[in-house]
Amino acid sequence: MDGIDIGKAHPDHTDIVIVGGGFGAMNAAMALDRQLERGLKAGVTLISRNNFFLFTPLLAEVAASLVEPRHAVNPIRRMLSRVRFIEGTVQELDPGGRTVRFLDKNGRSRLLFYEHCVLGPGGVTEFFGIPGLAENALTLKTLGDAVRIRNRIIDLLERAALLPEQDRRPLLTFVVVGGGLNGIEIGGELHDFILKALEDYPSINGGEIRMVLIEMHDRLAQELPPELGKYAQRNLESRGIEIWLPARVTSYESHCLSVHDGRQLEAETVIWTAGVRPSPLIQTIEVPLPQGGDHRLPVNEYLQVRGYGTLWAIGDCALVPKPGGGYQPPTAQHAIRQGRHVARNLVASLTGQNLEPHDYRGLGMLATLGRYRGVGQVMGVSITGFVAWFAWRTYYLFALPRWERRSRVAFDWFLDLLFPPDIVELKVETLQPGREALTAESKQV
Repeated sequence: MDGIDIGKAHPDHTDIVIVGGGFGAMNAAMALDRQLERGLKAGVTLISRNNFFLFTPLLAEVAASLVEPRHAVNPIRRMLSRVRFIEGTVQELDPGGRTVRFLDKNGRSRLLFYEHCVLGPGGVTEFFGIPGLAENALTLKTLGDAVRIRNRIIDLLERAALLPEQDRRPLLTFVVVGGGLNGIEIGGELHDFILKALEDYPSINGGEIRMVLIEMHDRLAQELPPELGKYAQRNLESRGIEIWLPARVTSYESHCLSVHDGRQLEAETVIWTAGVRPSPLIQTIEVPLPQGGDHRLPVNEYLQVRGYGTLWAIGDCALVPKPGGGYQPPTAQHAIRQGRHVARNLVASLTGQNLEPHDYRGLGMLATLGRYRGVGQVMGVSITGFVAWFAWRTYYLFALPRWERRSRVAFDWFLDLLFPPDIVELKVETLQPGREALTAESKQV
């Protein structure tokens, strides 16, 4: 009996269940899918709340109208041929009873028994209890977030074009909170997008655009060496982007953002990239957490959750130790390697072989700063400018799953060289079937 037969014969049982659809979970599932093709006798089930895999490094480019939204995602069912996929939301995990309870697409609660469970649910945005932030700020975690940011910018440009200059300053002030790699990417890309879009808004002067990047530490790009953080700051400032260092946001209410030193900004757009915490799902698992306030699940060198032999964790929710001390950062490249490694250890566990410790030190870090500009370090070598930008695009193009999506993204980038960015506001109305036509009829004269 192969893996597919097990899933069909016992829909309430699987040998391996994978929770999540991010980098770690998907790479574990794809690695196991290849093992099933080679003859592994096991049933593998992946549960994710979306039926697509989101390639998060492209979110800033989606928001900046460089990449079409649907080109940044891959259908999970086309990525997996032998792993059973269920679109659902996991609500409860019982490691002792080896069960996962989830809500399926029909709204029905279902229980799945397993032999091994891999947790890769990722993380959620952390607002640290700052007043007004969760209610009013935009985030950049999902495809919907990227589309929402793009729509917001275009909407504000349309509104500003109808107002006198003294009334449109809050509309043309854009704030990014968080000076890590995600923050400098979205800040640089959006700044270029807005200035390019102004070619279609002749009544708005480029000098009216105000982009502010706020970071609570004393430098940008904490993930990179200090000299590269300084380079990123110089590059962004040379293009007119304001950098506030160190500045800690204390509130964002009534379109007014305040920082700890008393400075305030009137802005209708604040993008929050400064905080991530593990998925709430893992809070129900009883495991001693390390000191220091890190709420990720501590795992051993084999990626097993400490205290559980059949529960594994990878990605943003896992606290993965480094062989020399410390912990691995929650980045996509680490999650990819963790997913592939946990798949090998799962096969070893099912076939009675020895587990292998996980050891990955990372190739480096790269970030774009806008059109033809970038910064990063690869294999210990620092690179900046066009070289870093080209390296970023090359690496992530080939890291994107499936040649179909790579071709589409590459074509998007090629078209960007020839044509201005698209300024169509993608409105999606939440009307019931038939209501749109009735509403249109009622408005006709």
